[in-house]
Parts: sequence; C-alpha cells; structure tokens
Amino acid sequence: MRVTLVGDWPLVRSGFRQVLQSAGIGVIASVADAAEASTVLRRVGADAVVVSALTCQAGVSNRRKIAALDPQLPVLVLGRCADPHSVQRVIDAGARGYLLLEQILDTDLIHALRRVVAGELCLSPGLRIPQPSPSPAMMETAYERLTRRQRQVLALVASGRSNREIAVALQLSVNTVAVHRASLKRTLAVRQTAALVLVALRHGLVTAD
Repeated sequence: MRVTLVGDWPLVRSGFRQVLQSAGIGVIASVADAAEASTVLRRVGADAVVVSALTCQAGVSNRRKIAALDPQLPVLVLGRCADPHSVQRVIDAGARGYLLLEQILDTDLIHALRRVVAGELCLSPGLRIPQPSPSPAMMETAYERLTRRQRQVLALVASGRSNREIAVALQLSVNTVAVHRASLKRTLAVRQTAALVLVALRHGLVTAD
C-alpha cells in the first residue's frame, strides 16, 4: 500500500509516517495541504490519503480538493472534532473514514486504513453520525467512490446471485463477499438489497430483463 500524508503539523505527520512504515505501509509523501498532495498524486499516484485536520471544515475542504483530482481515491481523516453532524459533513464530502485523534492507537490507524482501502466506511468506536435519506446527488457521489470490485459485487447482487454464487464467480471467499455487500450498503447509505438493485439499474450494471 502506498499512502500520502496531509496535515498542518509536521511533527504529527512524522509520527504517522513511523506508525505506517512500521507496518510495512509505504509513505510516498508527507505534505501540508491538499494542493501539495495533488501535485504528488498527479506525479506518482497513491492507494490512499490520510488527512489530519484540526477542524471538520478543514477535513471537508481537503477531501473536496483531493476528490477533484480523483473522486475514488480513499481518504481517511483524523481529527479532533467529535460533533456528529460535523463528522457527517466530512463523510458526505467523500471521506471513507474518520478517527478521533484523542482515541486512536497505532493499530487503530493501520486497521482503519486497510478498511477504507477495501471500500469500507470506518469511524472511531462510539462515534455515531446521523443517517438521513441520501439525496440523488449524494447517491451519485457515493456511487463514484465504489471500487471496481464493489461494482462487480453490486452487479451480481442485483442479478439475484447468492453470496456463495458471487464468491465462486469472483474467486473470493464467502466471508469476503459478505463484507463487500455490507460495505456497499454503508457507502450507498441504503438498508435493503432492493435499493442496491435500483442503484445497479440506474448505472447500467444490470438490465430490467
């Protein structure tokens, strides 16, 4: 995994770099803001971005600038703000995870990073955010964040395949398919499989026939 670190505090970024590198995760750049990150991402790319943000608004701003370059790039935000509505805005802006700096341990950061790269939504334990019904615009933004593998699973789910059948078709374990299926619902903010079918139909992954 290749990661870019973004944040105002060089000493904090240095600590994150040491944690990630100790777990075998490559840190290709450590920069102060999303503008610098964009330059790095255009040149060498990355598998994920970790953003440390003093405020949720800073997290939203950085995520939007990164999304302008690559809307599907996983972004994990580390911040001090625990207000559920403010954190929700960070997630709505396209971040796949939000961890409270005061709570996380080294292992939490590594685990969360791997989860967001896998397409899952990851929040600090105990952090609850409101889940309003997504607007069409939010649904489109969420769909753009789906990985290639998630879209494959979505298409097969919408085709009526069971988890076992999907596992055979994609050469995955049944448990991995179940994780992908759950992450689809979280990312798209839907609860029922029928809603996943509608998303797949809307984007041409399956036909009504």
